Amino acid sequence: MGANKHHLTATEKKEVISLTKDLIKIPSSVKDGNDIYEYVRGYLTRKGFNVRLQTIDNPHIKYYDFSNLYLKIGNGKGPKIMLNGHLDAVGVHEKNKWCHPPFSAIEEEGKIYGRGAADMKAGCAAAIIAFIALAKRKKEINGELFLSCVFGEEAPFSLGTDTLLQEYDLKNYDLVIIPEPSPLLTKNDYCFTHGRIHQSHFPTPIIGAEGRVLLEIEFFGKAAHASHPSVGVNALHDAATLISELARFDIFTHIKRGRGHYVVLNIEGGDESFTVPDYCKILVNRQVMLGENAKTVIREIKKIVKALGLKSKVHICKRYSPGPELEYKPFLTESSTYLDRFIKSIIEYDEKDQENKEKRICKFSTRSIGDFNLFGARAKVSTVIFGPGGGNIHAPNEFVNKDETIKTADYLLNFLMEVYS
Repeated sequence: MGANKHHLTATEKKEVISLTKDLIKIPSSVKDGNDIYEYVRGYLTRKGFNVRLQTIDNPHIKYYDFSNLYLKIGNGKGPKIMLNGHLDAVGVHEKNKWCHPPFSAIEEEGKIYGRGAADMKAGCAAAIIAFIALAKRKKEINGELFLSCVFGEEAPFSLGTDTLLQEYDLKNYDLVIIPEPSPLLTKNDYCFTHGRIHQSHFPTPIIGAEGRVLLEIEFFGKAAHASHPSVGVNALHDAATLISELARFDIFTHIKRGRGHYVVLNIEGGDESFTVPDYCKILVNRQVMLGENAKTVIREIKKIVKALGLKSKVHICKRYSPGPELEYKPFLTESSTYLDRFIKSIIEYDEKDQENKEKRICKFSTRSIGDFNLFGARAKVSTVIFGPGGGNIHAPNEFVNKDETIKTADYLLNFLMEVYS
């Protein structure tokens, strides 16, 4: 096994990259079926594990026959930790803009290209290999290690994680680690180590995330002939006035003390006739901080509308969601026993560079939303996002950094060996 069992062997490092490439080569958007989950189940079964499949069942939205997969090791009499990731990816658009075919997993200059490479097939591969490596080294562990690969993070409402949490509430779990591409999810975000916004660098632990509220805002004006606009009330003009005002709120935010920003996602109304439009609807995303919710946000917008003196009647409502348990609410885990141990294990990972490591290991929050919101806010378990960086997620030429993928798996193994020793 080598001199230091806390770290990956050369063979295991190759396996991390091999598995990453294999996962990238399997299309896995909501239109692509369950193939990637069957592949991972076969991969883990061949390694000697008993893998469970969990059918995703939600009465509100039906996709295809997708399943989560998961497995556990340990006797349950000690620390309980989950490694979680989603194997689904967004679809491929604008294929002509890709420098390499999106499912070819081409490696070039230390980068591995492909759809889902960074978000988050490399992170899933790192978690899977770390799980296998720990099981090789520890035939018995006092505690429980739970590996879950879910579907639906890239589809509405995180249905896979919802299904998982319906069966397991995780109330006795000490830590959930999600290897999303944390260096990419912390751009212009707040660092709790230094108390300010600054650039992040791998390794990057994220300890909190903003939430979101989707709002529909309707404007009811008055139709008139366009040659006499003063006779009518232009709903589009009033919508534009509010949109301009909301854009001014896109300023510094702080998950504990600040306020979220607005982004207008869609606008519709009017037609090509020579008529003052009497109706307009906009879809607005509002990031929410701790202490904020849909009611506080709607109250805020109503005050803005009143101050603007709009002539249209304005109706504001929260966009439909299947249920409150599926909403993305903010969370923050500034400190917990095993989160602190995880951060400490990163700091002490390289003993030769101890001083520099102390300075650059920062604990960030993120403006992004995802499955981690359901673990941190709904399950109320300490949750950390920690994975390899890359670039162009949800865009052409997505890539993940090869060395950071290997390092992620090694950091995870080192921490798990410390916990379960």
